[in-house]
Amino acid sequence: MDNRSILPNEYESWYDSIGLKGFLARHLFGTFGLWVASTPLVRLPEELSLTAQTAHLDIGSGTGALGRHLSLRTGSAIAPVLVDLSSTALKIAQQNQTVEKVDEKITPHLVQATATDLPLKTATFNLITCGYVAKHLDKTDLLKLFSEAYRLLAPGGLFLLWEFGPSGNKKLDRWNSFVLSRYVSKPILRSTETLQELAESVGFGFYEDARLRPFLFPPIPRASILAGKPPEGFEVPDRLRN
Repeated sequence: MDNRSILPNEYESWYDSIGLKGFLARHLFGTFGLWVASTPLVRLPEELSLTAQTAHLDIGSGTGALGRHLSLRTGSAIAPVLVDLSSTALKIAQQNQTVEKVDEKITPHLVQATATDLPLKTATFNLITCGYVAKHLDKTDLLKLFSEAYRLLAPGGLFLLWEFGPSGNKKLDRWNSFVLSRYVSKPILRSTETLQELAESVGFGFYEDARLRPFLFPPIPRASILAGKPPEGFEVPDRLRN
């Protein structure tokens, strides 16, 4: 049984658990986690110049906190698409829409799918985000994720990916892996340089360290990249290729 088969069960068990385990899942992958565990993301509308016309896809959306946040901050006229492999996470996302009285015109589209096989139309999105998914994928599947992101991105669009990364200290990395695998399978920690190599290999026109800072919790390093598909006819400066 490969990791893609195991992961849905692990996350469903995490979300559905009672006590501290379930509490952590529902809050770390929700609005609380967006502000505490993924703090730099709250500034994305300003830093990426997002507008009401930005078509957003969030891969590994959890309970949809990032999608809701970006829609509200930009006054989005286009419903975001939220993809997660957990049916429970998407069910919570649906419940949150009702509680928070999200405008029906921009009610997120919820899709249960894996990051390596997305049932969505080619060249559809101006912004694709993907957080805390890469650590669960081997090199072959991570390459599929990057390929899917490239396929789904419209010309001129941006792909932002962030993940827990290595510290440079083997003992500390072993400890961080232990912490991250408390409720799910052992992670694969990759550097920003490795992620950039994957972006180049699938054809992204430019890619750079996204330099997302600061991540407050947990105190584990992150790797992140910002990659893009330039508009047709646009020549990418060499400085943006590495």
